[in-house]
Amino acid sequence: AAAASAPAATEPGVLDFRVGRFHLDVDSTAELGGRVEVNYDGGVLSAERMFFDQAAQSVDVQGRAVYNNEDLSVFGEDAHLDHEANSLSFSAAGFDMPKRPARGSAEEIMLTDARTMSLQDLRFTTCPEGDTDWEFIAREVEMNMAQGYGTARGVRFKFKHVPIFYTPYFTFPIDDRRKSGFLTPRLAEHERTGLDISVPYYFNLAPNYDLTLQPRYMSKRGVQLNSDFRYLLPHSNGEFGFEYLPNDDQTGENRGYLNLQHESLFGAGWQFTSGIEEVSDDAYFEDMGNSLSVTSQTHLNRFLDLGFYAQRWSVQSRFQNYQTIDTQIAPSDRPYERVPQILFEGLWSRHIVSFDSTSELVNFDRDIGTTGWRFDSTQEVSLRFARAGMYLTPAIAWRQTNYWVDDAAAGDQTFDRGLPIGSIDSGIQFERPAGKQERWIQTLEPRLLYVNVPYEDQTQLPVFDTIVPDFNLVQLFRKYQFVGPDRIADTDQLSFGITTRLIDGSDGAQKLSATLGQTRYLNRQTVSLPDQVLSGASASDYLAELGISLSSKWNLDVGYQWNSETDSRVRSETRFEYRPQGDRLFGLGYRFREGLLEQGDFSMVWPVGQSWRFIGQYSYSLLESKPLEQFVGLAYEACCWRIQLVGRRYISRSTGQTENGFSIQLELKGLSQRSTTPEEMLDRGILGYRRFGGAGNE
Repeated sequence: AAAASAPAATEPGVLDFRVGRFHLDVDSTAELGGRVEVNYDGGVLSAERMFFDQAAQSVDVQGRAVYNNEDLSVFGEDAHLDHEANSLSFSAAGFDMPKRPARGSAEEIMLTDARTMSLQDLRFTTCPEGDTDWEFIAREVEMNMAQGYGTARGVRFKFKHVPIFYTPYFTFPIDDRRKSGFLTPRLAEHERTGLDISVPYYFNLAPNYDLTLQPRYMSKRGVQLNSDFRYLLPHSNGEFGFEYLPNDDQTGENRGYLNLQHESLFGAGWQFTSGIEEVSDDAYFEDMGNSLSVTSQTHLNRFLDLGFYAQRWSVQSRFQNYQTIDTQIAPSDRPYERVPQILFEGLWSRHIVSFDSTSELVNFDRDIGTTGWRFDSTQEVSLRFARAGMYLTPAIAWRQTNYWVDDAAAGDQTFDRGLPIGSIDSGIQFERPAGKQERWIQTLEPRLLYVNVPYEDQTQLPVFDTIVPDFNLVQLFRKYQFVGPDRIADTDQLSFGITTRLIDGSDGAQKLSATLGQTRYLNRQTVSLPDQVLSGASASDYLAELGISLSSKWNLDVGYQWNSETDSRVRSETRFEYRPQGDRLFGLGYRFREGLLEQGDFSMVWPVGQSWRFIGQYSYSLLESKPLEQFVGLAYEACCWRIQLVGRRYISRSTGQTENGFSIQLELKGLSQRSTTPEEMLDRGILGYRRFGGAGNE
């Protein structure tokens, strides 16, 4: 034996000791004492006294022994090290894994090398010492630190000292690497599904693809299998999922849902993307979903795209159709298939001159109504005169549209339309210091857009995909009043807007923004969509937006649209949020659309005591005088586990019928992934809600 200076100095086949004293017997057995350390396989075994058998190359410890390496610490009352067999065993032992963290105890622990550990009669937990809220007890366990997981047999789970689950076989992670195993189960109760239990299992098939299978038991409908397969290839990535419920106990039918999303990037600018969704019946999401955002779907989009993207131009082809799942939508109002759609876009600039080219060729197909081909092309030349804080951009364009249509009543027909379009866009930005000590920067940013489009009779043209968009600040400075080329509104108009901002000069943060705008029509418009009533007004509605964030703790956003001729409100939106700290939120929202909706919502996330959080949301229709969605959650965050209780009431059918639901999720930290938090449900369910950091979002 030799005194070791560090574990790295150990030579193969040699045990290095650091000893205070030793005694060598005639039978080649050495008694070592005075705080003994032996370097073994990247770690250190230490005890007050050891016995070293030189012939057998073994070490015995009587009394407390401790072994430490970078991954774990093992301790026991007795220990035996067999150097030739490369094993180190402890009896009446315990261990700590500080990186995870996790700890446990066992009747016997054996390290067959520095990265593998076998245990008998194990008790394991990720809770700190003295606070064992949960643990699992296993007959035998193998832990592989090199691969990052453990395997247990004969496992019983206890929560608050109460047995809650038994399994003959179980695997669990011991570091942050992905591995196969059970994820957090979910227990819920819904009116349409009854008792609803989901137990997902994750398969870590390879570093670049994985699979999650989730059996779902619904007492009122049967057993459903959900699957989610993800893959990442050198030039492709995607996700394939399906849900299948055989022989629904309520309908007697097989029901399911399929979703495929894929993207491939080829060399030299080529890209292929696809999105395919299919559902077995119109009521599937209403029966199986558990939120307003899921049950309110009306269409499923399916498309295949192939595109080429160069530096200044691109071309894209698309095949697209929709599955309409809202039975209240008439066949004549359902979207057309695009089989195919070919789109070319290009932009070339040199000095102050720019040429913008856009062309689209589409074949619109549907079982009912007019079908056919449409070619639409816009070629625009513009000049941009710009200086610091100002610009002027005159432009002239020609927009040509041709149709080859098949009408059941009129037969094959061809139409064409060509229109010159002139515009002048200009803007300027003023700024000045403001406030005490000129801390603030205030800006004033007026903008003017003039557009002229002559009249052409378009009543004979079909309408495939053109709509009247919502009037907002983006639409205010568009040259076209319709979205889609089936109608080009004749206009001689001037749009103007003015924005002022208040900016913190120290960090550039915007504290206030206010915008006001309107469009003036110099001539009466005559082009409209079928069944559209033209107002004949000489001006559009006024638009106003206000955003205030003078403090990091609260912000206010207000949007307002009103008709100056009738002095009436057309649309308004308001959102107030108060965030005094990162783990709490209080929010109020209001939305109004004349004749369509008037809704208010309230949301709150707030700690209750040291570990509890209250999460609540309430949406109410003032127009219909009834609640839309109610959500109440309680989440408890402990050091090594978390539980959340969620109650919901939401609109589950397009007829306005509501449903109640309740769910429970218990997560034992260190054995599964983070469960879906109530904040994530709020993130999907509240207009304008933004997810925030804090407890439960690590």
